[in-house]
Amino acid sequence: MKYSHVVCGGTFDHLHAGHKKLLDECISNGEKVTVGIATRALSKHKSYPYSLEPYSKRVENVRRYNSSLTLYKLQDIFGPTLTDPSIEAIFVTKDTLLGANLINEKRLQIGMKPLAIIVVPFVYDDADEKLSSERIRQGVINREGLHYYKYLTSKEKYILPEPLKGALRKPLGHIISSISSLSDRQVKGMRGISNKQHPAYYYTASAYCCTVGDMVTYKLKKRGVTPHISVIDGLTQRKALNSMVLRDIIEKGCSIAKNEKGTIQKEAIIALHLLFTQNSLGHEGATKQLFIQGEEDLLTLVAVLLAPLRTHVIYGQQGVGAVDVCVTEKIKQTVYNLLKQFV
Repeated sequence: MKYSHVVCGGTFDHLHAGHKKLLDECISNGEKVTVGIATRALSKHKSYPYSLEPYSKRVENVRRYNSSLTLYKLQDIFGPTLTDPSIEAIFVTKDTLLGANLINEKRLQIGMKPLAIIVVPFVYDDADEKLSSERIRQGVINREGLHYYKYLTSKEKYILPEPLKGALRKPLGHIISSISSLSDRQVKGMRGISNKQHPAYYYTASAYCCTVGDMVTYKLKKRGVTPHISVIDGLTQRKALNSMVLRDIIEKGCSIAKNEKGTIQKEAIIALHLLFTQNSLGHEGATKQLFIQGEEDLLTLVAVLLAPLRTHVIYGQQGVGAVDVCVTEKIKQTVYNLLKQFV
């Protein structure tokens, strides 16, 4: 061991491979390791805050990873570094190096010895980008660094195999037998309106509302829910949509892509990814609708895989009504496993 007592700090949201590397470096180099875990107040500037894990959950994940760690409730960047003389070193990444320098400046001002600063390299994902909690919340990657868009665009076309059709008839989420019967609370949740309910509750503040299907888009609009992103094809149950209904749902300047029945084509994946990218960056006047020449049904899977966590992806299913998928890491994994079975 190089040091008797070392520290590191962070949010440790959606504990991932990068966090584990930082903790492992601390454990390898310190007899005692104190880990500062930021409170929600200290993390309020984070992107996609609605899917930030509660403080208690983040503490539980770190403790489960290694029970020997000493955990500290971090309410500012300094933590115990200005009061505990036994601390000898601080482990950081390039993102938190500035904070370590500020800590040493403050320590010198109060007559304490500066800490040794050890910079731990980033872990990178499949697309050679930094693995981060923000990009997990954004829905771009999983905790191991699987890059969903890179995976999706690695093939020109995914063809639905016959044996998988039965599995896809099983709803991916919550069944809505009638959109008109939705409560005001449920409608507010789909609009992405913040509330103070427990994060585990189904209808809470969301990243987006994304619809796949003409009639589900139309009916939600009638309930006052304008989807952030919608995917339509001008058809309902394989028949041309009523011209008045189409007029009500079609967005000016919508993007267009081809997608054959029973397939997922790269052209449609790229177009849908662009919609999510534009919306997440907050571009004013960004295109928010994709009109498919062909059939849009299977693009529900793409929408779930590309969407930020806590997005409502709502799609129509014949004989069922509508299905509301609240996007989680688990449902993304389910969809990824399904897509791996496509030809």
